[in-house]
Amino acid sequence: MYLLYLDESGTPDGWQDQKHFVLGGAAIHEGQVYSLSKHFDNVQARFFPGMNLPLAFHATDIRAGKQIFRDLRRDTREQLLSELYQCISTIRFPGLILFATAMHVTMARNPEQVLRQTFQDVCLRFNKFLERQYKSHHPTKGMLIIDQAHAQNFRRLIQDFQTNGTEYGYLGNIVDIPYFARRHDTRMIQLADFCANAVFRYYEKNDSRYFEQILPRFDRRTDKCIDGLKHLTKEDCQCEACHWRKEVSDDTEYSWTYRDNDI
Repeated sequence: MYLLYLDESGTPDGWQDQKHFVLGGAAIHEGQVYSLSKHFDNVQARFFPGMNLPLAFHATDIRAGKQIFRDLRRDTREQLLSELYQCISTIRFPGLILFATAMHVTMARNPEQVLRQTFQDVCLRFNKFLERQYKSHHPTKGMLIIDQAHAQNFRRLIQDFQTNGTEYGYLGNIVDIPYFARRHDTRMIQLADFCANAVFRYYEKNDSRYFEQILPRFDRRTDKCIDGLKHLTKEDCQCEACHWRKEVSDDTEYSWTYRDNDI
């Protein structure tokens, strides 16, 4: 079973302050959840040695020095961010697979459409990954786990997808209803936040530092095709996601060799 943890960066109705909204997710094989959580716990122990309860790591709060991170110097906060992103970048396929859909303001019509389209896109790409696993003789299913703060909107959307299908078909490999968890309760929601934030800053701030660090973890059908990352925009764009789609049709079938020793 793969658990797809989802979180947002930006807001679906915040276009007066932003040009992009990002929905990012980390699909984690059930056998890797404990290991990844321990990586985050170990980072906390180094930076907050007297703190026994798990901290809720939030990329924006760390970068801005908010809440419990306000007492850390800027260079210490940067080191904390670097170590947390290092935890993400070292878990290889197929133990961890990242997904993200970024929408530019040129594609936004209203908050409901923004959330629906980005959520649908991430779900479809996750479903395609599960289909490829099946074709590679590694059948598995997926489950969605979403930040509790966004429960109402996402619950309505997934019920609609399961009843009526998406614009491109049914999500047959995503089982049951989505589950909702608080950021404090699971490190994996925090991991999804770091994914979404890195993609958001790449598009919104032209800041590629942490984006490039986690880029190899995005789902790929081949080494060149970054299928797990999508940029929805009407502008001419040469980003990592748009570049390969100009050369290769998104509907072209590719094969992916399952690598057991990469877990």
